[in-house]
Amino acid sequence: MPTPVVSADQVSPGGREGGKHWTLAEAEARQAAAESMKRERVVLRVPDWLGEEARKVWASLRRRLAGMELLDNLDAEMLGIYCDAVVHYRDASKTLRDPDHAVTDEDVKSAQAWARIISAYAEKLGLSPNARARLGKKKAEKTIDNFGAEFDR
Repeated sequence: MPTPVVSADQVSPGGREGGKHWTLAEAEARQAAAESMKRERVVLRVPDWLGEEARKVWASLRRRLAGMELLDNLDAEMLGIYCDAVVHYRDASKTLRDPDHAVTDEDVKSAQAWARIISAYAEKLGLSPNARARLGKKKAEKTIDNFGAEFDR
């Protein structure tokens, strides 16, 4: 199991937070590195290769995700793959529901494969309920307890 990532704002020199015991110089270096990674204004641009239906999924997601700060400019391609997978799943689902089409095992396997891909990308992008709960918990843990901090030294 990999070692969990510790954010620079969770670590204090000589402290126990996050299981790290860093010197002041190490903590400052980590803080400077974290500051250099801060995101600027996020403008997600639709990838050129995305089809018409996937662009509709993209637009719908952008509206629903407005103000949530889940995604970054670097996530555009991954979000595009997610949107494309949603379209493929919808097509596979239509095929399964078509009364004029004899459903085969391949049709079912295709729909299941697209559902797994969607689920995996939703988890990576923070779009699934579990991922959002984890992010919410992480954000809540960043809340500073001024009273407790005085006694934790």
